[in-house]
Formats: sequence, C-alpha cells, structure tokens
Amino acid sequence: MKHKLVLKVDMYEEKSRSKALKTAVSAEGVLSVALDEKDKSKLVVIGEDMNAYELVTSLRKKNTRVEMESFEEVKSEKKEEKKPVEQWPYVYHPNLPQPIVYPLPAVSNYGYNSDPCSIM
Repeated sequence: MKHKLVLKVDMYEEKSRSKALKTAVSAEGVLSVALDEKDKSKLVVIGEDMNAYELVTSLRKKNTRVEMESFEEVKSEKKEEKKPVEQWPYVYHPNLPQPIVYPLPAVSNYGYNSDPCSIM
C-alpha cells in the first residue's frame, strides 16, 4: 500500500536541501522524493510500508526543523485497457495476381576455375 507524506523542512540553503533529500531517499520503503511545486520548503515523499516516524526523526537529526503536514494513502489510478486494433487477415484470392518467384540456377564459383590459387 502506497502512502504520501508531506513534510515541511527548514531548508534555507542548497546544501541543507540536498542533505534533506539524501536523508529522505535513504529511508527504508521510500519510492520517490520530490520538492513541492508551489512551496519549495516542502518535501513530498511517496513510499510503500515506510515508517513516517523514523523518517521524521532521521530528518530532525540532520536538519534543524521538520514538521509533518499530512500522511495519506495514495489511491491507485485505474488505467483504461487499450483494445487491440482489429487487423484484417490476409486472404488468398485466386483472381488477384500473385508474385512469381523464379529459382536461381546453381552456379559454383560464378564461372571461375575451382582452383583457389589465382597466380598460375
């Protein structure tokens, strides 16, 4: 079962942002970590069977301030199955012209002498 966790992290520099992202990715059960599109100080963590408490405590050890805003279950989107396109089968029709294949004559060495030495 997938869960979505939104954390507000005090990220004031690029270094603290990358440290928070590395810490979140290294947690057990985390599938993806991203910054929120609207507010860059929020981390959106998606994972399966992840422990939110351990994730928050490990982030608090690395960063100064972490608040958990939401923890919710992600509903899976049902994808519509694409129906295969019906293809017309090839039908032999006796009135239509059919391709003619002629056999090639068997020629050894293309008319050259069978002696492999070409000097003499």
